[in-house]
Amino acid sequence: MAFGAQVVFLTVGFVRAEPTALTPDYTDAGVAMGVLLLVTVAGIVSFVIAMTRLQPEAAWWAATSVPAAPAVLFMIASAGMGDWFVWCAVALCVPLVSMLVCFRYERPKSQYTDGGPARGAGRASVVLSVVALAVSLFSGAGMEDIDYTGTWTNSEQGVTLTLSDPPDGPSSYTLESATCSETADWTLDHPQMTTSVQPWLLREKGAARCLPGPDSLRLLVVGGTVAEPVLGTAGPNGVFWFLTRQ
Repeated sequence: MAFGAQVVFLTVGFVRAEPTALTPDYTDAGVAMGVLLLVTVAGIVSFVIAMTRLQPEAAWWAATSVPAAPAVLFMIASAGMGDWFVWCAVALCVPLVSMLVCFRYERPKSQYTDGGPARGAGRASVVLSVVALAVSLFSGAGMEDIDYTGTWTNSEQGVTLTLSDPPDGPSSYTLESATCSETADWTLDHPQMTTSVQPWLLREKGAARCLPGPDSLRLLVVGGTVAEPVLGTAGPNGVFWFLTRQ
């Protein structure tokens, strides 16, 4: 039963998290760090006690915290904070409750040889935590994974930005609004060398411009996910333009 609860809470938590978020929200992350630290310390101390008392089932449940806490930590780094963490926090507490039950009722190892299905649940809990750690390590994605080509729009301002990247020529863009149009090349800042790769519009001197600013104008990644990013830049008259892909 305890293992089943851990599976449910950990799975729901990871499903509700968004590890491909481009601008994670780390509000209240300090509270989460404190919870993970307490769980980790409690697990390590309890593991030592369980081994000293020759209670292997309690030791298995205590060992669950060692990979489980880092798994949630890496997910926080990728997805930021959210209600998903509450589900994972409950999943982290389930093995500790099972460990306390084992401390009270489990006989020392020398008194029996068959751990039965209970010990199997403890081992399965450790395996689940290792799997969660692997998932959290490989589920994140950075801005360098965004495909910027395509058409971006701002329906409120009537703005359309088209970024093209033909295999046999330079990358070019076309920016159109109700009052003007501009066309030039675009590029990425230090591709494959940073986790915050963003596009730059390389505008020619003296050419017509729809946006104020220098010759090289950076488009900011202001939100969304790798699959559905949101770009932004300062428009005329101090109005900030948010651009989403069509």
